Amino acid sequence: MADNKSKETDNIAQDSSEIFDTYKKGVLKITEELSKFQPQYAESISKLQEEYLQLTKQFVDKVFAAQRNWVGSGNVTSTSTTFPSWTYTPYAEQFRRQSNEITAQALSVFNTSNQLAINVLTAARENLKLYGRAMESIRDYNYNTANAWSVFLTSAQRQQYFRQ
Repeated sequence: MADNKSKETDNIAQDSSEIFDTYKKGVLKITEELSKFQPQYAESISKLQEEYLQLTKQFVDKVFAAQRNWVGSGNVTSTSTTFPSWTYTPYAEQFRRQSNEITAQALSVFNTSNQLAINVLTAARENLKLYGRAMESIRDYNYNTANAWSVFLTSAQRQQYFRQ
């Protein structure tokens, strides 16, 4: 009878091991397939950003070229409208200084926000490492708890078996 229980326990353990191995292989295969898409997403996002920046540069060039052509072509019929030029500008220096200050402040904001984004991504990577270590600790704790209960229950079952 003890031999039958031992064989039955071995079969259950072997079946459980095969089930866990099959499940593990499936999860790892899915994870591996998903990881193949990440470089494609990164490349697509990078290309989208490049196209957006190129389009923005083209838009700015065309808008300012159109304004310059409009003012320079004599299409301005109002005599009370005076367009700034570097030869006739009572406020040319003030305009230049303010424009340079705005540009410098905008670049400073962009640099700060870029550094913030990089710091956030670095912190996220560190948090993933911490998460991994926490999962290892939880796994170890659960393993030790299961072993302790297994030893306790096995010894309790033996004691009960011998009492009969």
